[in-house]
Amino acid sequence: MPEAIQHEPTMLRDALVFLVAAVIVVPLFQRLKANPVIGYLIAGALVGPYGLALISEVEGSHRLAEYGIVFMLFLIGLELSLERLKAMARYVFGLGLAQVAVTGSALAAVALLLGASFGQAAVIGGALALSSTAFALQILTDRGELHTKAGRIVLAVLLMQDLAVVPGIAIVTALGQEADELA
Repeated sequence: MPEAIQHEPTMLRDALVFLVAAVIVVPLFQRLKANPVIGYLIAGALVGPYGLALISEVEGSHRLAEYGIVFMLFLIGLELSLERLKAMARYVFGLGLAQVAVTGSALAAVALLLGASFGQAAVIGGALALSSTAFALQILTDRGELHTKAGRIVLAVLLMQDLAVVPGIAIVTALGQEADELA
């Protein structure tokens, strides 16, 4: 039997475990007036291999998580019109780029001072300069601030951070190569 077919029941069961955990966690955290994203993190820790071990195929879960990220970015795209993107461009490429560059550089400098190599410091600074779009958008939505001026500015910075992930991944990959291949 092909390998993909053998794993489908396990992946389907794991997906159902995620869905059941979400159905339990979200209303519970809403009742506690806590952010559901924190609930998702706690639920993931509980059902994962270091908790109750209800998820049997962690690699398959990674694939499922990638789909979740794609759907989240698609949902953000649904919120944006071309006119809104044009209006936000100076915030995305101005404030957003400044936030990523200044924060990443400052954190990289701290990492260098703490003894990290240049490559390590660049990765640490770049990674820590980013925030969770899902977490921030959920907070803005819960507070009803997503469509305010401050919410639009935060969304612009988050969009730049999401865009910065692509060159960040390329840089991390390049840092793993030989020095002459880095350029």
